Amino acid sequence: MNIFSSPIRPLVLLGMFGLALLLCPSGVWAQQLPQSSLTSSSVKEYGRPGYPQITVYVWGSADTGVWSVEKGTDLLEFTSVVSQVQLETRTPDQRAITLLQIYRDGQARGEPFFESKIADLFTQRGRYPEMQEGDILVLQRETKGRFTWKDAAQIIGTVGTFLNTFLILDRLRN
Repeated sequence: MNIFSSPIRPLVLLGMFGLALLLCPSGVWAQQLPQSSLTSSSVKEYGRPGYPQITVYVWGSADTGVWSVEKGTDLLEFTSVVSQVQLETRTPDQRAITLLQIYRDGQARGEPFFESKIADLFTQRGRYPEMQEGDILVLQRETKGRFTWKDAAQIIGTVGTFLNTFLILDRLRN
């Protein structure tokens, strides 16, 4: 009687497979690939899968962190993705200016390699640098108060009060 042609054949095959699993080292059956810093969950991705990627760092008033970006991505396009500037939050008495600074070659202090207002990026299309591996993009938002009619009225009212006080005191003295 042949063991492989008998009705217990499925049990024999299952037993042989189980024995092979126990005796073979686990590395033969499955390989664990090292986790690259670019595939960790803390790296955000922008671009199409399978295309060459570069790593850029984003700081400031933006979606900060380490970004893996498709090589050749337009600076204006990427800035639009990471920027958290909301134009609706403007008020008549305040002006918001957002600056983009790019630092290169590991430089994170001093003069930036490139600096521009975000609004100027639209008019400079094509005249700003292409993003490179290791670039540090800093988006800074400055809010400045505007001089309005309300401010002018307060100044005129204060000057008028001082002038009236001076005139009253001058008449009382005479």
